[in-house]
Amino acid sequence: MSYKLSNIASKERIKEFTRLDFKYPHLHKPKRKINGLKEQTINIVTMENPNEITQGIWGILPQDYNENWSKFQQIKHTLHVRKDDLKKNILFKEALHYRRCLLIVTGFYIHKIEGNTIENYLVEKNNQDPFYLAGIYNATNDGFLTCSVINIKATDEFNSLNNLYEIMPLQIPKMFKSMWLDFKTSIEDIDYLIDNPYDSGLKSQKIAT
Repeated sequence: MSYKLSNIASKERIKEFTRLDFKYPHLHKPKRKINGLKEQTINIVTMENPNEITQGIWGILPQDYNENWSKFQQIKHTLHVRKDDLKKNILFKEALHYRRCLLIVTGFYIHKIEGNTIENYLVEKNNQDPFYLAGIYNATNDGFLTCSVINIKATDEFNSLNNLYEIMPLQIPKMFKSMWLDFKTSIEDIDYLIDNPYDSGLKSQKIAT
C-alpha cells in the first residue's frame, strides 16, 4: 500500500459531506499528496467524539506513548494495518474495540510495475468527492491522536493495477458511519464490515510522479 493519501476538498465541501463542524478549522489545508513518511495530520472522526471533525497524526503510536512520532516509526511503520493483524498486535486489538475512527480523504495512491518502470495512479471518486477510510486511533500521553488505515485484500480490479501490494484501504460508506463509530456495535458486526467491503465506485487515473 502506498504511503500517500490525498484530500483536496475544501472545509465547506467536507462539512457538507460529513454534516459535521471542524474542532480546529484553521488546521485544515487541502493537499494533493499527504506523504505518510513525514509526520502529517489528517482529518478524522472518532468514536469518542463522533459529532465533530478533529485532527489525527497519520501513523498510530501506542496508547499513552510519551516519545516522539518519528522515533517509533523508525522501529515500525504504522500508517496502515492489515486486517489479519488487527486482533493480534498489541497496538491494534484494543483500538479496534474502543477507538475506531474514519479518515476523510478524496483519494489514495497506488503503484504498478509495468515492464521495467513504475506507473503511479491516483484513486478517487467521481467529481473528487470526499469519502471515508476505516481506521483506528490511540492517544499519546499528552493527548495527541494518532491513527492508522485498515487495509484489506485488494479487489480483482485493483490487483491488476496495484500489483506491488495486493491490498487496498477499507472504505466505510456513509450509511455505515454511525455503525462503525458506535460503542454499542458488536465486534461481530465490525468484522462483517471489514470482511464484506462495500463497492462505492472508485476510479483510478495514471499520474506523473
